[in-house]
Amino acid sequence: MKKIVEIDDTLDDIIKSIIDDVETELKNYLESNPDTDECPDLYNDLDYSGAIHEIIDGAVPIYYKEIDDLFYLYGNEFEDAFDTAGLGDKNDESWPMGWKSAAIYCYLEQKVNEWWQSCAEEIFDEWKETQNEDADDDDEDAEVEE
Repeated sequence: MKKIVEIDDTLDDIIKSIIDDVETELKNYLESNPDTDECPDLYNDLDYSGAIHEIIDGAVPIYYKEIDDLFYLYGNEFEDAFDTAGLGDKNDESWPMGWKSAAIYCYLEQKVNEWWQSCAEEIFDEWKETQNEDADDDDEDAEVEE
């Protein structure tokens, strides 16, 4: 007898959602800190309030079926991320939602770090450029009023 099982691969959607949220956090941080002269640090600046960890944690699946499905598809990558993080043994006793959820969290955190390393500086530079243009416009307006 042959059985066909369908697995819903949600990982790309989860990662996209996290990246979008982290990018929004970055832009909100920059707007709230207009005197920033260098790209903020992901953890020391943006995650000072715990917002980045909250974004990642909120994206980790909570249903065993989805966790098991994702592990079936990406188990090696998740285990590598867990091992790289150095969080200890792979046993469910140490983790409220089980070690597999913690491994998915580690993987998602790695994806956020990769995105940050490749894109945050560019977003900061674009923001800084618009800040400089706005300042130049303000200077020109002040000269016209005089």
